Amino acid sequence: MKFNQYTWDLYKNSPKGKIAISSFSDRKEWIEEEHLFEKYNPRLKESFNEELICNILEDFWCCKVSDYENMELPTLCEAGVIYEEIISTGLRIENEEILRIGDFDRMLEYIPFLSMELNYLLSEYFFPYLYIDRFYELKKLADYFDIELPSIPKKPDYKGRCMYYWELCKVFYQFRTENNLTSDEFSAFMYDYVPNLLRTEEKGNIPQPAQAWFIGGLIQGYGEYWTTGFWQSNQETKKGDILIHYETSPVSAITCLWIAQTDGVIDPFFHYYSNTYISGKIDIPHITLKELQADEYFSKHPLIRKKFQGVNGWPMSSEDYSELLRMIKAKGFDTETLPKLYAPTLPQNVSIEIERDVEQQLLEPLLNSMGWYENKDFIRQLPIHAGRGHRIFPDYALHYDNKPDEEKAKVLIEAKLCMKNNQEIEDAFLQARSYARLLSSSVIVLCDKNCLIVYERKDSFDRDRYKKYYWKFFENPDIFNELKNKLNI
Repeated sequence: MKFNQYTWDLYKNSPKGKIAISSFSDRKEWIEEEHLFEKYNPRLKESFNEELICNILEDFWCCKVSDYENMELPTLCEAGVIYEEIISTGLRIENEEILRIGDFDRMLEYIPFLSMELNYLLSEYFFPYLYIDRFYELKKLADYFDIELPSIPKKPDYKGRCMYYWELCKVFYQFRTENNLTSDEFSAFMYDYVPNLLRTEEKGNIPQPAQAWFIGGLIQGYGEYWTTGFWQSNQETKKGDILIHYETSPVSAITCLWIAQTDGVIDPFFHYYSNTYISGKIDIPHITLKELQADEYFSKHPLIRKKFQGVNGWPMSSEDYSELLRMIKAKGFDTETLPKLYAPTLPQNVSIEIERDVEQQLLEPLLNSMGWYENKDFIRQLPIHAGRGHRIFPDYALHYDNKPDEEKAKVLIEAKLCMKNNQEIEDAFLQARSYARLLSSSVIVLCDKNCLIVYERKDSFDRDRYKKYYWKFFENPDIFNELKNKLNI
């Protein structure tokens, strides 16, 4: 979706919008009194240390004042140099080393608070980063407004992960200036205006669970009635997956199950790097570590032998999950009420070895069964003009118009042999989304030998809002017709 000046102006000139914008211009409001933390991300308030952040900045400015005393406003490039020097400078207070030079791992936790002070000092280039434990929300914002986020550095690259904030600053500086937003307006846009827009979007369906994972940690610190929130997980977690929760000492037992509400996401500013949002808690009879160690099956399980060290994101096999259900049932619990893993089955008499097999033996027969045929309803490798003398060729365009230089397709389909993990799905989605923009498509379909993943545009395409259909599903007439109706637009 493009930035809509009319709806933004309605918000900006409303009493609510004026209050939100002015609150970001009042440093006392959002730093000293922490009102905006409470409103937009209470978790920030738990670890905020204004004195430490101010000391880092004061230490830096004192050391560098001769370099910057005559600089009224640095250029964008100079601001990046300043930021890199700040995160690399370390901190000593009264001869005590508070932050070691080059300790970028620890520096990660200070980035959000540093961003607030930098926004106060150099608001032209720096924005306050309030997405602690909510990086998936930033991705939703980027999807909604077709903003390409920078690639996230690898987990061990702590300096690169610290510098990622500056990469975001450059992306959002361009967006802000292109749309004539002031710094305070942009902050209100990110944390007040856009969240209200996204709340009106209907939530995607939760798919059947394809995988179970172990997660761990004490729940009691989160409150008796804590039912949803952020948790460390495997980045390959899919929305709908089952999360088996082992509560660490002093509980030392599996106590409940959760359902992943989002795909696993890599968060560059989260020390452990990957997480998901969990909900749908189901309490079960406690299965203690001692009981697992005494069980014939689990006594040989590597995670049990490690006493659940490294538990968060540990994958469970379908056999692991079945054996756990056995132990739960033995305690008198009705395991029929617990979620079941779905095992996709390919249609019979097919041999899928290359991507073209997916197209010819799975996708095209499905489209034909819906009454759509090649060169009449869909076309393979539709050439699209994209830049001077350059053409690209999406796999399938359904309900298309191939008038030269005015190509359109209501449905864009990209076929792969096998999308093995979230990163491969995301890469395929970004590729398909770029084609869909050129073709003004309303639906994107990714397919491989296991399933189809369908994204419908609601103002924009959201990578976290999709529905997954395994090929075997189409034996059910209701599901077959549901998909046909989605594609028959």
